[in-house]
Amino acid sequence: MWWSGRPRADRQVVVGVARYHTSGMYAYATFVFLLAAVGGGSVAAWLLATHDRGQPAFVFGLFMLTVAGWSLAHVGALSTSSITWQLRYTQLSYVAVVTTPLAWLTFALVYTDRGELLSARRLALLSAVPALTLGLVFTAEYHSLFYASIAAGTFDGRPALVTESGPWHAVNIVYSYTVLAVGSGLLLVAAIADSRLHRRQSAVLLVCVLVPWTVNAAYHVGARPIVPVDPSPLVFTLVGIPLAAVVIRTDLRTFVPVAHRRVFRTLGDPVFVVGPDDRVLDANDAATAVFGALASLDGCRVEEVLPAALFADGRPRPALGDAVECSIAHGGERRRYLAQRRDIDPERGADAWGYIVSFTDITVQQRQRDALTETNAALRRQTDALELKNEQLERLAGVVSHDLETPLATGEGLLYLIRADIDDGNPELEQSLDDLETVHRRLRAFAEALPELARESTDVESPVDCDLAEVAGDAWRVVDTGDLTLAIDGTCALRADPRRLQQAFENLFRNVVDHGVRDGSPPGNGPSSGGGAPKGRPRRSATSVTVGTLPAESAAPPAPATQIAGDDSTASTAGNGSTPPTVGAVPSGFYVEDDGPGLPAERREALLEFGVGTGSGSGYGLAIVRTIVEAHGWSLRVTESAVGGARFEVRGIDEGAE
Repeated sequence: MWWSGRPRADRQVVVGVARYHTSGMYAYATFVFLLAAVGGGSVAAWLLATHDRGQPAFVFGLFMLTVAGWSLAHVGALSTSSITWQLRYTQLSYVAVVTTPLAWLTFALVYTDRGELLSARRLALLSAVPALTLGLVFTAEYHSLFYASIAAGTFDGRPALVTESGPWHAVNIVYSYTVLAVGSGLLLVAAIADSRLHRRQSAVLLVCVLVPWTVNAAYHVGARPIVPVDPSPLVFTLVGIPLAAVVIRTDLRTFVPVAHRRVFRTLGDPVFVVGPDDRVLDANDAATAVFGALASLDGCRVEEVLPAALFADGRPRPALGDAVECSIAHGGERRRYLAQRRDIDPERGADAWGYIVSFTDITVQQRQRDALTETNAALRRQTDALELKNEQLERLAGVVSHDLETPLATGEGLLYLIRADIDDGNPELEQSLDDLETVHRRLRAFAEALPELARESTDVESPVDCDLAEVAGDAWRVVDTGDLTLAIDGTCALRADPRRLQQAFENLFRNVVDHGVRDGSPPGNGPSSGGGAPKGRPRRSATSVTVGTLPAESAAPPAPATQIAGDDSTASTAGNGSTPPTVGAVPSGFYVEDDGPGLPAERREALLEFGVGTGSGSGYGLAIVRTIVEAHGWSLRVTESAVGGARFEVRGIDEGAE
């Protein structure tokens, strides 16, 4: 092929063709080869500068660079009349002659994703014959291995170099054609094995290399051009420049078999390449696994393979460009896919190059969405049920509040009449009437607030900062606790509704009065009289109630306690054995305990339910306490104090209502 690359002619040939040439042909030929050198060199420089090493376009730039060097050597040989310099330019041309086949093979290997075969050892072995050829060419004046003879002749009246081929010249031709055939064979295999899109690209490359190959072969069998030089580099430049444009225009540097095998074939979701005639050109491994073997897919009409939901009148639905859900049986189950069509060349439309149909498996997402929808529906049903219960509770509270109006009004009227009938000022009677008025006021306030309490029974919407000791003290002062005393064993800030929290404390204090103290007996130890005393333990009347904070992770020195007896407050130290609060740490909760008979262990949790009491009471007091505590986002626990009395612990105050 191009590896002759020298102004090779014998005397008979020179004489035979000289009559067809004029002296101006040298100038024209020189100019044409110069244009080829400049054009090919420019294309090579651009490809080398704009592409990364290892890309097909970069290697193609190296190939074009060798062809440009070959043309430039011909320019030198045609521009001089010196036989010596013609020999030197011919020898220089062989640098490109022996390099061009290797550059072409490298390009073919990179293009077909076999670049790993170009190891340093293999490259050295491939370069052995070209290196030896260059050595023989540059020492041809001293032996007859490459040139059997070197002589001076004339061509069209100009001095011309006349050479005869030696034995190594034939070796170089065989080797070079072999390397060229291997590179071209790689492209031929790619053109046959790959999809039609790749076949077109490989076929273009194959045609472009066959043209100069044919010209060079014709030159070696005796067909001579108008000037005595090999036209192969000129033809390579002519086909190489438009080929380079095709490489860049069609993004050949990325859309090559490596992308086909490593990207397209290994995609996890099915992908089809469809031609403008709606026939399948290619399908990746996922598509063959879902829709069938590749042999049955390649070339068949797309509507015979894809789900019918994606088509209308035998053509893909226009909405398919925006993605369409479909169901496909695979792996023994129905799986959900999101199908989408993309034109290969959107500017020219699907009729130009075809289109791609991709499927995204959304089965897991669909199941999660269905589960979430079902969960949301269940939550909506629960919310509706709660709202219905709240409405019923609110209506019930309104009815109770309304029904309390009549007896309260009657009681207040009777109280007014009693005061009007009393003439003498009996202090004890006056005090009783005052207490009765207080009870009426509280009942009326409760009746008026009952609907609001019903509406707020499930949540605390607007908590405020309040002090534990202050709320407990306010509750203590409105409950008739008799001789009981209150000890405040530490305090803390709470985010709560102070009115509802005070009501909880009132119920707890009243529970001690009603069930922790023997009816009609002074506080202290005494014989058992039933009630809630644990079996085997003498009933003991409560004498004190303690309110304190539950410690955080670490303990601190004891804090002073405040003892309240009735409305009088005096300082004292808590002696109930409870753990003092942690200094500098947020308490985990608070407690209310007494030193009375306590509560049976088997009934403690049940006492927090509505209608379950500790004695003869209604059984609503502790249940209301639990409701208020849980409305704040806290938790209530019933246990035993250090001396055996009842202990109520409220935990989670640092995680309650915000």
